[in-house]
Amino acid sequence: MFEDVSEIKPDDPNAQELHFFYNREERIAKAPESVKAYYRGEMKPVRGFKVFFLPQNRWIFFALVFFVGAVWVYSGFNKTRAYANLKGINYELSAFSYEEEIYASILVKRSPSAKDKNPSNIVADFFVIDPNNNVSDKQTQTLLYSEGEKYIRAKFTDFDIIRVDVIISVDGEEKELSAIVKR
Repeated sequence: MFEDVSEIKPDDPNAQELHFFYNREERIAKAPESVKAYYRGEMKPVRGFKVFFLPQNRWIFFALVFFVGAVWVYSGFNKTRAYANLKGINYELSAFSYEEEIYASILVKRSPSAKDKNPSNIVADFFVIDPNNNVSDKQTQTLLYSEGEKYIRAKFTDFDIIRVDVIISVDGEEKELSAIVKR
């Protein structure tokens, strides 16, 4: 098929033409034993799940499993600072921007496993942080919480706010929440 085919024309007109000679049998005879075995049909590729446990792939597979597991455990146990639990009450902070205003909201909900079901006076100090990590505004909101889902909300008019920090105080105990402003 490729016998005596002109492959390359030299620039020099007096030079001899170059030819590509293809002889499959000669090429296979000079090849390593693994190539010969492949052409004889003796090498079957490993397919399916077994490919992960080949000696050359085993450590890569275990490293992949380790790192995926570590990320999964980290994301499961290390929630962002926008969540907190204080005195059996769960707090979830969220902040978003809409038309040059920043809205911050804390969802307050009693934990089902909470033993203390007494009403609590919740004080939330909202601090808004600008790109230079300076506090640009502060608001304080209070809520007398007994049960159910309640919200503590604050609104700010500065568009340069990138983060909202909140210090929640309940009966002398404090927790800090922080959330990035979603645009």
